[in-house]
Amino acid sequence: MRIIIYSLLVVGVLAPWSVTISQSADVTATPQETSPSVTQLLHTEVGATHIPVQTKPTTYVNPYANNSDAIVEGRKLFNSMNCVGCHAPQGGGGMGPPLSDADWIYGGRPEQIYLTIMQGRPNGMPAFGSILPDDSIWKLVAYIKTLNSPPTPSKPSE
Repeated sequence: MRIIIYSLLVVGVLAPWSVTISQSADVTATPQETSPSVTQLLHTEVGATHIPVQTKPTTYVNPYANNSDAIVEGRKLFNSMNCVGCHAPQGGGGMGPPLSDADWIYGGRPEQIYLTIMQGRPNGMPAFGSILPDDSIWKLVAYIKTLNSPPTPSKPSE
């Protein structure tokens, strides 16, 4: 009999508390807001950095651009560093993205290609910054930029 009385007392004391807790939980619940779209997230500044947003990105000049000797050296590096293993001999792509088209995942400006070679990229592109000196990377960039340029027409022989 004592057990029944104690049970009723415990239930009688705790029952009002459970109602209060469930009602307060319902009062504080807010309707679910819509999430931002992927496009909105991609165009959102990340954090408040000290670097101002540039309207036009600064473009750096490759010191070996249009230097035929450097382009030949870049081609040799492209083959010897096994870039052809992922990007194919003429940069057509394979396991790695193509380098002979206009679509570049991490940017196709010379400084962006330089950073890709130097730092590497996720999902397969190794970093060569600790292996290659700066001038070799710039020579590679000079060669890679020739892969997506249209071939120069040869003069017909008379």
